[in-house]
Amino acid sequence: MSEPAGTPQLGTSAAPAGAVDVLGRVSASLDDLPAHRPVAAKVIAEADDHRSDARSLGRTLGYDPALTAKVLRLANSAYFGLSGRVSAPAFAVTVIGFSTVRSLAVSAMAGLDEVPDVLEGFWRRSVCTAVAAAELAPRLGAQAPDAFSVGLLARLGQALLVRCDPEQYPLLLAGAGDREELLAAEVRRYGVGHTRVSAEALAAWSFPDDLAGALAQVDRPGWASPLSLAVRLGVELSERLLDPARPPRPADLLSCGHVRDAELDALRAGVSRTATELVQLLTS
Repeated sequence: MSEPAGTPQLGTSAAPAGAVDVLGRVSASLDDLPAHRPVAAKVIAEADDHRSDARSLGRTLGYDPALTAKVLRLANSAYFGLSGRVSAPAFAVTVIGFSTVRSLAVSAMAGLDEVPDVLEGFWRRSVCTAVAAAELAPRLGAQAPDAFSVGLLARLGQALLVRCDPEQYPLLLAGAGDREELLAAEVRRYGVGHTRVSAEALAAWSFPDDLAGALAQVDRPGWASPLSLAVRLGVELSERLLDPARPPRPADLLSCGHVRDAELDALRAGVSRTATELVQLLTS
């Protein structure tokens, strides 16, 4: 079976006329954001440059103290197994990997150091998704660092929609009983859901095509790339952890038969414990 076509562009789906303008503002904001965090923008560009290495990326990272501190805190977490032994940015880059450094730079550039109040639980859900996706990636044939990186940014589109539609998007959030209802409301208003907006942002910021493409497939039914399946299951586990009243979606259906519900639920305690530590590091 061949892989679906690449990431669609914002505004190509049928949507109310007013929504197209909002999506245009989202696209325009993707060009404006680098000016607010120029070092983060440079880190993103260097992370995708085959000529870069950990030393050069660490040197660039050092010009943004806040971002450097976040990378160092993450590298020293128990999750990466080197607690208290990482003091140099270049070594931190080696420990957590280019993909994760790139994702942290995107979150900084998008202003996620201070998440709007309407996105309550944003980092908890994002980190749970990332940790679960990385845990599941090897059994699906995907790379764990890529799954962590993409899972961490799966909800980036929500922050962009809050920024560009500050009056109406919070109403969508408040009116949605669960993630599926929110996605349906987003599609009605904008023609796309927030995960697709996240994928568009990654593509606009020159993330590798397979990462942006995987994110674009997360909410499509049926077949998807191994990386997309890992993130899709990561999203599902995060929802099971943080919205237990929501009816779970069958894991075997989401994974095209590769992962069963019992296997997914067996990860609950470990993912929750790890996510708790990482959220404290990423938001302090």
